[in-house]
Amino acid sequence: MLAVCFSLVSVIGTGESVATTETRKYICRTFGSGVVQPFNGSSFYVHSNCPFTLTRFTHNRVECDITTWRGDNGLLAQVEIIINKIRTVLQNGSIMVERKSSLLPLSVTWHSVPGGIDTVWVELEQELSTDMTGLCGKHNLPARTPHYIQLCEENIYSYEKNKYIGCAFFKEVVQQCGNSSYAWNIWRMVTKCAIPSCPGDLAYVERGAAFVPSCSNPNPRFSDQDLVSSCVCPRGKVLNDHADGFHCVSVSSCPCVFNGKSFSTGDIRRTKCQSCVCHSGKWQCSENFCPSRCLIEGQFVTTVDGKQYVLPGKCTYVASQGLNWTVMIEFSQKAPSLKTVSLHNSSILAWLLTYQQLTDLCRLTDHALVFWQSSMYVEVHTSFGMKIQVQTSPEIQLYITPPPNHAGMISGLCGNSNNDTTDDFTTSSGIIENSAQPFAQSWSVDICPVNIPTCTNTDKEIFADEKCSVLNNPTGIFAECHGHIPTDHYHTACIQRTCMCGSSLQQCLCVALGSYAKACASLGVIVGDWRTATNCSELSFDKYTAKSVYIPQLYCSTENTMLCRSSGMSEEPRILLQRASL
Repeated sequence: MLAVCFSLVSVIGTGESVATTETRKYICRTFGSGVVQPFNGSSFYVHSNCPFTLTRFTHNRVECDITTWRGDNGLLAQVEIIINKIRTVLQNGSIMVERKSSLLPLSVTWHSVPGGIDTVWVELEQELSTDMTGLCGKHNLPARTPHYIQLCEENIYSYEKNKYIGCAFFKEVVQQCGNSSYAWNIWRMVTKCAIPSCPGDLAYVERGAAFVPSCSNPNPRFSDQDLVSSCVCPRGKVLNDHADGFHCVSVSSCPCVFNGKSFSTGDIRRTKCQSCVCHSGKWQCSENFCPSRCLIEGQFVTTVDGKQYVLPGKCTYVASQGLNWTVMIEFSQKAPSLKTVSLHNSSILAWLLTYQQLTDLCRLTDHALVFWQSSMYVEVHTSFGMKIQVQTSPEIQLYITPPPNHAGMISGLCGNSNNDTTDDFTTSSGIIENSAQPFAQSWSVDICPVNIPTCTNTDKEIFADEKCSVLNNPTGIFAECHGHIPTDHYHTACIQRTCMCGSSLQQCLCVALGSYAKACASLGVIVGDWRTATNCSELSFDKYTAKSVYIPQLYCSTENTMLCRSSGMSEEPRILLQRASL
């Protein structure tokens, strides 16, 4: 054991300081069987399989706590990282993260070997002016070679047969000699630590990029501080992380990925709205020529620019407004959806839908074309370029396409339609909010009490959780659309809307699933017979519509400018009102 440890002298040189300016830049390490190099000062040794706090501190009111456990073999068996009460655990070669957390100027790096973890680094991007506790906060005098020889003996004692314990120690000592040290050329020969093997096309380097260039990220962030021992691709090639195995390819040969499928350079994919060509691992897409629109489905809103949020209360709101028009919505306090939709113009006030009844449509005839798109949808095309689609049953839902060339000129719950989601939460007074609640409340007509949908019925929650999972099934009826439209927002909306439903749980479920199917169809993605697959075909929407929606017989007297028809139901579009000049 002494002979092995004294070989350290051949590597770093007698009396050479290993605490260089380069490696002391706010880095704490623990390696081997219990050696600890704190942020400041010399290393020390802790031999124990008890949990130890590596570091604990608070920065900008965000708490950080890193705890380590060693196994009987000396290697780290578990590392627990808690940042802002969010727990991440490294154990048995796996990583478990509870959910996303606030950012800290901190990075944690570890190296796994058979049997555990032989090295953990904690690096701070800035010195923290805080009362730091834990092993990393220990302060000592600068270290010298004799001190490391003592640490070497303590590290290897009783672990002589475990090559990872000793080699992890030697490697970290050389690490502290600096990136340009000659020690990198001789330390493995002197210590008899074998060069690790790499999988596939990768080759081992002592000082390589911490973030290996790949097809997904061919130019990762890089600096001298990022140099680590790693497996890398030959010069001029990147890792094909879109395929199984570890194969290196030129950037021009990188495949593109869409909806879980790989495409070669030159391959084209098309939707109703745009076409995309694969080029060097990236999709180059044409401009989206489908007009963007705002969705108000229950209390769930998607702005014209695509930001999704939940309205905080069931109130009366300005859905969208322009220079001389406003669309207002009022929520039902009993039903889970809208009660009225109205269009205000400089010369008219028209109630498009009231208690699921079409009213005052004649007032629109000087300004709009109104027609049934199907037995469930009424469309309004205004003279100033705006399109409004109202789903009349089973629940009232609203879809607004703003006038073209009005980017940045509209406001309200639907945002400003400027292709930038960062300013969608602009209040009625022009302030950009970070959260949906104050933004939405600013667009309410009266005082709006907060009433965010929550689920309090266990049986309904179980039903909703089970039935809504069909949206996320990777091989289910909706899978074809997953690559086009993420299901996260729709899955959350499905659970909440179904759980908050009255007695017709299946109907509420089908409405929620239909929202996703409708979004897919708007891109030209057909998901198949989803109604049959989800037991929604049993609900006769036409029959439900005929019973619940009253469409009045229209009698209008304007001279030869209007065609009024009876209101019989039909799947064929039926023009209710049409001004000849439109």
